[in-house]
Amino acid sequence: MAKPRHELRRKRDKIELALFTGAPGSAAEVKKELESIAQTVGPAEVARVEELARVAEGRGSSDAYREQHGVCGVQRFATSGGATIYLMKVETFPDHVNNVYLICDGGRATLYDCGSQTAQSQDELRRANQILKKVFGEPLGLDDVKDVVISHAHIDHFGGVGEWKGKAKIHVHEFDARVLTRFEERIITAAMQVRVFLERAGVEESVRHELEQMYVFTKQLFVSVPVDRVVTDGDQVNGFALHHAPGHCPGQICMQVHNVLLTTDHVLPRITPHQSPESITPWTGLDHYLISLERFRKIGGVDLALPGHEEPIPRLQQRIVEIEQFHRARLETVRGLCKEPHTIAQIAAELFGTQVGYGRLLALEEAAAHAEYLARRGQLEVANLEDLTRSPNPVLRYRAA
Repeated sequence: MAKPRHELRRKRDKIELALFTGAPGSAAEVKKELESIAQTVGPAEVARVEELARVAEGRGSSDAYREQHGVCGVQRFATSGGATIYLMKVETFPDHVNNVYLICDGGRATLYDCGSQTAQSQDELRRANQILKKVFGEPLGLDDVKDVVISHAHIDHFGGVGEWKGKAKIHVHEFDARVLTRFEERIITAAMQVRVFLERAGVEESVRHELEQMYVFTKQLFVSVPVDRVVTDGDQVNGFALHHAPGHCPGQICMQVHNVLLTTDHVLPRITPHQSPESITPWTGLDHYLISLERFRKIGGVDLALPGHEEPIPRLQQRIVEIEQFHRARLETVRGLCKEPHTIAQIAAELFGTQVGYGRLLALEEAAAHAEYLARRGQLEVANLEDLTRSPNPVLRYRAA
């Protein structure tokens, strides 16, 4: 489903760009290009193609379409305090889309995340800047940005920050600042921790080497940059409150713009944010994530959540409950699997089946985050203690306690 969805988005973006910037088009052309792909994705996408076709032939309202769906991945939202937030969908890596946000308030432009360092990501941001001006009539644009807030130090969210060096003030949480300012050091130390993790997880040597190379490959394209301001929980940027939400990433910060909360990867509408064990990186892990999630129940005055991926979240509290329930159920599953001793690799295989590419590492980390949570509470124990006395880095086998 993922590939047809991305193919549909790319083709639709081209058609929307033409239609909304004055190029001629027809309903027949829209349907020819989009209808068959939309049918493989789902009914909502088929309905959107119909709406776009009506716009192309002049029977539908272009303004109504723009406000409901956006244009070329750019959507507009108004806050209770008079700010305007633009969601800009950017393909940061092949078939991987991030939401980058431009907040326009009182004549000042603030950017929340900046996409990756890839040419595709930067091209789509430039296209979004054109859409802001030509389609939405927004007087402010990316050229007017004075502050860039990095939500967290994952490369798809901060990789493009070098474009803003010297142009805008860069804000990042204290736990993630070192990733940006000493990136080369971070890659080496993180790779070392991943190597140890994979050994203890019971991953075969040949696969370990492949996953280690995969882990550092895309990250080698980034060069360290200085940051202008290190922030902590409760700080503000242009009057917008920052909420520290460790778990998915140590220094993840969500930003509240009046009644709208930018949740980055802390809360997502469809999938649950990826978890990795704290044994690899401090301030990650399911413990920190669930504590952060609970804290977010108490943030008041939020009518809409805008995430780092996928679509807006109209009912944040409901989504928090769903994510919590999901993880509680997975914890029970992991504990059940460990009635007989299991390695992390075996738990991952049981939970996620056969994975390919980078998905193999993600599955291992997710399984380990849940096993770590249970082990800390005495619900899992290490079944092969004798191996720990014989080897400096043995494979760990967990058993339900």
